[in-house]
Amino acid sequence: MPTTPNTGGPVLIVGGFASNARQYEPLRASLAAVSGCPVAVAPINLIDWIGVMASDSYGTLLRILDMAVHAAMADHGDRPVTLVAHSAGGVLARIYLGDQPYGPRRLCYHGHQHVRSLITLGTPHSAVGRGRQGGLNQIAYAQSLYPGAYWPTLHYVSVIGKGVLGAPDGAPPERGAWMSYRILGVDGAQWGDGVVPLENGLLDGSRKLVIPGLRHDDRPDRPWYGSSAAIIRAWWERAVAAD
Repeated sequence: MPTTPNTGGPVLIVGGFASNARQYEPLRASLAAVSGCPVAVAPINLIDWIGVMASDSYGTLLRILDMAVHAAMADHGDRPVTLVAHSAGGVLARIYLGDQPYGPRRLCYHGHQHVRSLITLGTPHSAVGRGRQGGLNQIAYAQSLYPGAYWPTLHYVSVIGKGVLGAPDGAPPERGAWMSYRILGVDGAQWGDGVVPLENGLLDGSRKLVIPGLRHDDRPDRPWYGSSAAIIRAWWERAVAAD
């Protein structure tokens, strides 16, 4: 039995930069139990992200994501999909939703027609400047063409952890956070999840949720967005409320 009402359709997890789909299997299983929905993971892997570093384009990832969305819909009565996107996967998802040609191949998938909700977990939704480092060019593209909760037919939820205060002279996690936050062009001495600061992880116009203590990714020392049913339930219930 689900612990909360479900969104009425399939859920697809979109992984973050340099990830492999299999590392999201614990999140997939827990989210399925909490939500009562069928949950799958988009088959985007490290080799695909390496291609992004070479091309500075999400073109290949968009194709994989589109195929996964249509596969999920086909398996569940063509019902629209809820995307749960971690880290850079949220930027990829926002581009996928778009209706403007993207990249050298001028790709356009009109993902907003197939998606009912976008939940982002630790996604850098905004940044100052451009460049390949930190995916700044892709962030700038998404924010320029599709700012904030752009599609009125979609339900947007943005979740960010308040787990690490960046400090240039602190312990390794604090120093690493300070450097990561500064890549996005903001003050490094602020709170965030260790990779994305609070102000960048909350999308304008979305339902916003800050969860104390969370780290950006799965590590043994501190919890992350998928560590427990209680954490998953907290952001899933925010998504259900938005729906």
